Amino acid sequence: MPNVFALLVANERPLINIDVTLLLNLGVWLVLFFFLRATLWKPMLALIDAREAGTAGAREEAARLGAEAKTLRASLDEQLSAARASAAKAREALRAEGARTEVELLGKAREEVNAAVEKQRADIAAQRAKLHSEVMALVPELARGIAARVLRREVQL
Repeated sequence: MPNVFALLVANERPLINIDVTLLLNLGVWLVLFFFLRATLWKPMLALIDAREAGTAGAREEAARLGAEAKTLRASLDEQLSAARASAAKAREALRAEGARTEVELLGKAREEVNAAVEKQRADIAAQRAKLHSEVMALVPELARGIAARVLRREVQL
């Protein structure tokens, strides 16, 4: 390794020649830098800034719309729960009214059925009494007929 270093130092040609070509190269690089900066980099940076501003505006709009959607959702949920509560009250009121109406109708139907049953019982009792009196009127004649047949002669009662 020391030999390589010694060879490099021993070389009499310098690595960089400082002369007019260095200054010309520096001038060309500076002109090219300012030209590209004016024509390409500034418009590109302006375009990137505009896109970021648009994206930021869209994000802000999205955040605002998200917050508005949350408030609308909360309002809708509140209205739905109020409507459900109102519907539950109305349903319970209708159920109670239906139960009352059912009791009334069943009571009326029972009264009508009981009245019809009592009327039928009274009719049956009247018919029974009538048939009983008719049968009792026929008993002596039937007894005479049965006795006549059993005795095989005419019986006087």
